[in-house]
Amino acid sequence: MFGLTLEERRVILFFICAALTGAGISAALKLNSGIGQIVRVEESLGRLNLNLAGYEELSGVLGLSPGLASSIIAYRRDHGPFRELEELKNIKGIGEYRYEKLKGFFYVE
Repeated sequence: MFGLTLEERRVILFFICAALTGAGISAALKLNSGIGQIVRVEESLGRLNLNLAGYEELSGVLGLSPGLASSIIAYRRDHGPFRELEELKNIKGIGEYRYEKLKGFFYVE
C-alpha cells in the first residue's frame, strides 16, 4: 500500500482511529448536554471545592497552614460562598505568590 512499511501503516491507522474517536466524542457532546456535566466533573477531580471543604481538608493542602484554613472558613462565614478563586487573595496571608501556589488545589462551584 503506497510503499509504506508495516510500522508506517500502523502509525497512520493509529492517527485515523484517534481522529475518529475525537469526532465521535465531539458529536456525542453536541447531541447530549448531560455528557458535558460528566466531563466537567472530571476536571475537578483531585481538587477541593473551596465552598465545601472543611478545616481538616483545607489544612491538609500543601502550603496552607492551619491558621489560613481557619481564615478561609471565617471568610466564607462572613462573606458567603466564594464566587471565584481569586477571592482567596482577600484573605490576610494569601498574596499573589501564595495564591499562584494554591489555586491548582481548589475549584469554585
